[in-house]
Amino acid sequence: MDAQKLHSIRHECATLKDGSPHPSRPQIPVVVGQETWSRIHALFRELLASANSNIDLDIDPLAAVWSDALTDLCMFVRNAAAMDQSNQAAANSADIVSDIISTIRVTLRCEMTYPEAKKCGAAAGQALSNMATNNKPLQRQLMESEIRDCKSPIESIYLYLLASTNSKTNMAGLMLILNTIKDDDSLSKLLCTTETGQMLAGRVGEMFGESNDDEADEKTMLYVILEEIIQRGHLTLLLTTDPALEAYGLLNALAVYCNENPGPLVRSQIFDMSLLTAIARILTKCHDLLQNVWKSADDTELGDVGMDDIMAAHRSLASTVSILGTITTDIEQQLAVRVLDSGIVQQVIALLGLLSQNLPRIEKASTASTLPETESDLIKRLFMFKCSLIQIIGNISHNNTAAQNLIRELHGLALVLDHMRIDDNHPFIKEYAVVALRSLLENNPTSQAYVSDMEAKGVVQDPKLASAGIQASLDSSGHISVKREASTNTFNVKENSGT
Repeated sequence: MDAQKLHSIRHECATLKDGSPHPSRPQIPVVVGQETWSRIHALFRELLASANSNIDLDIDPLAAVWSDALTDLCMFVRNAAAMDQSNQAAANSADIVSDIISTIRVTLRCEMTYPEAKKCGAAAGQALSNMATNNKPLQRQLMESEIRDCKSPIESIYLYLLASTNSKTNMAGLMLILNTIKDDDSLSKLLCTTETGQMLAGRVGEMFGESNDDEADEKTMLYVILEEIIQRGHLTLLLTTDPALEAYGLLNALAVYCNENPGPLVRSQIFDMSLLTAIARILTKCHDLLQNVWKSADDTELGDVGMDDIMAAHRSLASTVSILGTITTDIEQQLAVRVLDSGIVQQVIALLGLLSQNLPRIEKASTASTLPETESDLIKRLFMFKCSLIQIIGNISHNNTAAQNLIRELHGLALVLDHMRIDDNHPFIKEYAVVALRSLLENNPTSQAYVSDMEAKGVVQDPKLASAGIQASLDSSGHISVKREASTNTFNVKENSGT
């Protein structure tokens, strides 16, 4: 296509756009005739054909003119589809949907080169979204062709829209997804069970997890999509196969959902055995990754674990402990049984033990290290979850003898007792441990006897007291004696739990 021909088409497309139905142009009929749709289809075909043959989108200066012409056509479709639903059917019969999809694929490939192409991609995305609004046949057609039957997931038009660097294009893609799955269980399930659909849902979760602006329209849209998936019980389909730590965005959305819907009925419906088992596997993966990090002899290095993996584990664990903290608060019996059967308690205790071994307890601010922070120090600061894990243990054991016994048998009771000391790295951890201990011992004579039978094994000498001539010792009956050197004054204290 020569320059004169392209400019002529560009002028015709601009004229069409300016004459499209729009609230600001009440004099223009809202229903577009079939002849106009046929002409728009012909213009699309001519412009798209030139992109495949005559115009090099990487270097040709006419590419900007070409992009603007396609933008005008997409804006016409967008406006007409929004103004009257009959225009959707008429445009679809003229094969406009295929034109729009082809436009998205072509223009978004070169959006980094031409601002005009980026603008065109957004207009095309908005046009497709408007065409599909309240149009169930088209929604199903797109889901089947672009999700179910898509041979290459990265070629799905949905992923094209979400991969764009233009937030307007992203929003058009999100609106298209939401309108498609909302109040439609079969299409929501299709999204969560196919390879392409799972990749798309994972991308939505990733975008939600990466967004730091809770007030942004995009984050709200992302959450509404994930909320629809959660409410229909389909989140399990995205996590059960082999939940990756990179799924932290999905877990984050679930944590938000739990906080906004704390009722027992909602929790029982959403947290079936499959979802709880997936959560247990997430905890296992976090534990194994951290164990791999901390097994290195050199405490200043990360070993073979990359920082991206560590950050993914941090985000996943943060969301997971938030979820468990919410659903175990005043937990109903049926859900408590599922939690115990899922392996979650075992993994919570294992994680608490691992963190206790590798996160140093600081009992006085003066003992904090003044050395430069290493990568290992950074990791330790990222995983300050001991209080949350102790809270989960206390929650699940409240009025639950089976949980109390299981936690004792897994040495979780002893682990909680070990945290009944001040730790400046974890403010109020002693108080968390006290509350958890009450739940662990209440109405459980076996656990109470377990604690009572504990004996003091020794005394840790305080250097400052020792320098002042004060020494502590432990006799055979478990009494701790504190006395000054060269003094006969002795103070006896009976200790059951020991230090």
